[in-house]
Amino acid sequence: MGGLDVLAVAAHPDDAEVGVGGALILAADAGRRVGIVDLTRGEAGTRGTVGERQHESERAGKLLGLHTRSTLGWPDGEVGTRPEHRLALVELLRDLRPRVVLAPYPQDRHPDHAAAGRLVREACFLSRVAKIGDGAPHTVDRLYHYMLHEPFTPSFVVDVSSVWERKMEALTAYESQFGAGSPDAVTEIGNPWFLRYLEARAIVHGAMVGARYGEPYHHLGPALADGLPGLAPPPDGPRPYNMFF
Repeated sequence: MGGLDVLAVAAHPDDAEVGVGGALILAADAGRRVGIVDLTRGEAGTRGTVGERQHESERAGKLLGLHTRSTLGWPDGEVGTRPEHRLALVELLRDLRPRVVLAPYPQDRHPDHAAAGRLVREACFLSRVAKIGDGAPHTVDRLYHYMLHEPFTPSFVVDVSSVWERKMEALTAYESQFGAGSPDAVTEIGNPWFLRYLEARAIVHGAMVGARYGEPYHHLGPALADGLPGLAPPPDGPRPYNMFF
């Protein structure tokens, strides 16, 4: 059996839904084998129990169309603080054998997000080195970083307009994190304004490429294109706003 086409690595349950939910749905709809690995169970979160978040992640995974979802069960708040973490990711990549890997941008304000982005980049390199770790070496074709907190200038933006509502349905499956909650346990992401912020950010990035909603990605170096972008038939109706040529 072949490996995954796309693997999203997330520090906590719901990170992948926030950053790459739209791209995962598009890939799954196209028949690609898509998966997520959560490095922690999110047990340090102010709201929600481990059991609640597990149930929510399972529901979100079905909405995303995932082929597989797993967790490494690292301590929440301690991603990258132990020597064995990098090797565990190397062996995970060799087991799942993804072609494309998505990881958090490694300059995020949350230490777990930043560490995850750095560790995944290192593991993608080391997974091809036969004498490091167990399992057959594997070469990842592409590593792309996604946005959580820290803004960056995108290397490219994925048009997720057609699946935006489905992405938000998967995200709000995490009722313990994004629901109203109790007044005495208000968090930044539990505030209704946070979802509006995510939508506003997607609208801005969409406007960069002439789409209603966009997900931004960062790549260290140019990404391969099959041909000149912009040669596809134009959409029906009025020309969409595009802040760049």
